[in-house]
Amino acid sequence: MTINRNLLFLITLLVSSANVGAETDESFVNYDSIINELKLESPTTVRPAEVQSNEWDDVAIHGNIGLGTSLVSVVSPGGASGSGVLKGIHLGFGVNLFTTFARAEGVFTSYGSEPLSRRMRADLKEFELRLILLPDLGRKILLRMGAGLSARYMDLKVTGEPDITASTPSSLFLLGIEHKLSKNVSVGPDLSYRSALISDTFDKSAWDGVLRLNATF
Repeated sequence: MTINRNLLFLITLLVSSANVGAETDESFVNYDSIINELKLESPTTVRPAEVQSNEWDDVAIHGNIGLGTSLVSVVSPGGASGSGVLKGIHLGFGVNLFTTFARAEGVFTSYGSEPLSRRMRADLKEFELRLILLPDLGRKILLRMGAGLSARYMDLKVTGEPDITASTPSSLFLLGIEHKLSKNVSVGPDLSYRSALISDTFDKSAWDGVLRLNATF
């Protein structure tokens, strides 16, 4: 009788363990199902948009004014020679080439009539187009170096000779410095050399200098 009771207890224990195991397995299955459903129902993770720099942010318009000089040496068709410094007003504009370290510039300079010798007087007007690179030297100073083309219109008056005019296309090479006084205002000198691209002119070459005040808009 005791054996039957022990056997009955053992069978009952096994049946209870099986039921508990089944319930545990079912709980794990239900847990996994809930997790999978939550993943399906959850919105897609949105990645933050990558911030891209706008190249147009580096585009700016420049305007400048200054005092210009041009050291010229000429020989007239009649053989008279003279040299001297012409002085005038410099007006320019520029635009950044999608970077603050490269700029396209256009310049007009009007020089007054100046004597080059006892017999000779000259006046000059000049238009320029040039590309400028502006490496940063630190301490709010930029180096200006560039090249371009100019059209020079010089009127020459020589005693005893007819008045003559030279329209001379020239190449130019420039070196200068730009010091920032504030975010939008800078000042500095430029020195440039002009060389005539044609031989039929008395305006063969010149050294030009200007002190510029530049504003950025």
